[in-house]
Amino acid sequence: MILQRLAEHYDRIAASNKDEMQLAPPGFSRQKISFCVVLEPDGRLTSIQSLQQQDGKKLVATSMNVPGQNKPPGQGINPCFLWDNASYLLGWSSDADADKAARAALAFEAFRKKHLELEDRIAHPAFTAVCSFLRTWSPEKARDHAEILKEIAANFGVFRIAGQMQYVHDLISLPAETEEQSAASEAGTMRTMCLVSGAIDEIARLHEPKIKGVADAQPGGALLVSFNASAYESYGKSQSYNAPVGAAITDKYTKALNHLLEQRNRRVSLGDSTVVFWADHPNNVLEVAMSAMFSEPLPNEGPIIEEDQERVRQASLLLTQLRDGAAQSLEKSDESKDSQPTKFFILGLSPNASRISVRLWVEADAAELQDRLSKHLRDIALDGDRDDRLLTLRRIVATTGRWDGKKSKFDTDNVLPQLAGDLARSVLTGAAYPQSLLTTMIRRIHSDGEVAYARVAAIKACLNRNSRSRGNPLEVSRMLDKNNDDAAYCCGRAFALLEMIQKDSVEGELNRTIKDSYFTAASTTPSLVFPRLCRLSQHHLAKLDTGLRIHREREFGEVINKLRNTFPRLLSLDDQGKFVIGYFHQRQELYTSKKDKEEGANA
Repeated sequence: MILQRLAEHYDRIAASNKDEMQLAPPGFSRQKISFCVVLEPDGRLTSIQSLQQQDGKKLVATSMNVPGQNKPPGQGINPCFLWDNASYLLGWSSDADADKAARAALAFEAFRKKHLELEDRIAHPAFTAVCSFLRTWSPEKARDHAEILKEIAANFGVFRIAGQMQYVHDLISLPAETEEQSAASEAGTMRTMCLVSGAIDEIARLHEPKIKGVADAQPGGALLVSFNASAYESYGKSQSYNAPVGAAITDKYTKALNHLLEQRNRRVSLGDSTVVFWADHPNNVLEVAMSAMFSEPLPNEGPIIEEDQERVRQASLLLTQLRDGAAQSLEKSDESKDSQPTKFFILGLSPNASRISVRLWVEADAAELQDRLSKHLRDIALDGDRDDRLLTLRRIVATTGRWDGKKSKFDTDNVLPQLAGDLARSVLTGAAYPQSLLTTMIRRIHSDGEVAYARVAAIKACLNRNSRSRGNPLEVSRMLDKNNDDAAYCCGRAFALLEMIQKDSVEGELNRTIKDSYFTAASTTPSLVFPRLCRLSQHHLAKLDTGLRIHREREFGEVINKLRNTFPRLLSLDDQGKFVIGYFHQRQELYTSKKDKEEGANA
């Protein structure tokens, strides 16, 4: 199913006339090209030019279609056709090590031999100029260009003839196979029914080009479909013949996936997963919503370009409309001319050695997806956020890390990688949130004491949706609910009031509050802790002015009356979540000025 949808996406892109949507044609692949060797028509070197482009504050290579597939990994000598790294094109080695310099010389010699052997078969002046250059060039001459090569030789290079706008590989026709190569190819192929298309086709032994752009995967690319051990073989079939996919489909799905991974607005990171999404018809509104839901530029990831800032503003407005039910229907695509609903696809990938694992796959109509996103946004809606950033899945997952008070941020190194995929699956399918999310959030609050907005919002979402899925609907409000007489919720409110009474009784900042000492115990065994805290509060109340003391006693008394002066003996995991929400709601009420409350009511 995944390969079929990617192949269909390739056909849609290939049929479009938009320049930015072009894919590599058969026999070509997209590579990162950082430099160009410019030659005179007689083969003399004119210059070595950089093809790197400015992207924010850094230089990036130019993505270009070149002949052949991805460069094979490993230590062997494997020259490409009319493109390669500086070792092959020029015999260049940036290291003074003699062994590396010798290997660069061998690489150049292999590159030269491959092209000179094809000179008679390719009757084109541009290719003849390249062969003339290779025939007369020696690796020692590359040292004269060391200054520029050190800056631009990080990726691959190509050839261009001075005065020509196109590169040499774009001017010539690829050489046809020799009879020996064709016979060898026929002998090593298998023709049978393709599992994806159902047509009889030559089966791909290796699924190339490899997939690039998945975070933490092999830099040279990884495989989505592969078999490399006899334990996975059956019926005498080896390698990818175990899952017969036609060469045409393989070429399409790999290039379509690589194309998606190259696009910033179609690719987001979530935990250890890289997520791409697309629709069967262009739907910019839904794509913006999806991009915003998963991820947004974070402050510690460098400057945010104006394009991203505008995207975040649009996404924030759209998500607010989805949450409030005011967004227009996303079912109709931008360019759809039929009545068919727009289908949307989400694919989450994670690295696994030299392979890629599918962590997430969702296929849904746009209207269904809109409804699921709206429900999620209502579930996590919570007043009291002082952060202008969107509460995305990425931000929620980040808060499952340990709070580092010294750096004032969450340590995301110990975030559970599986949690990100499980949370995304719950949002996109409408299923219950993973139980590990609620458990992790409460455990983190108990261990580091940080009752962060995103943590409380996630706890609220888990309680609402999970109780709904169990047939016992529970709706935790976005703000303080003074009519809520749930024991755990009221215990959280009472704890926040006791903490405020303690703070009111002293001038300046306290080194340690009752929250630092008793929060975990109060949220798990209230009956053992609250009697002591109530006695302590009498000493704190005695230090207050008469007016403030009466006000605090009245607030606390209203909450205690809801508990009927009896504290629960033990709170379950769900009740601990209600305790945290009650504490957060009451604290926000205490710290929100009367003016802010009036502005919020009028908004």
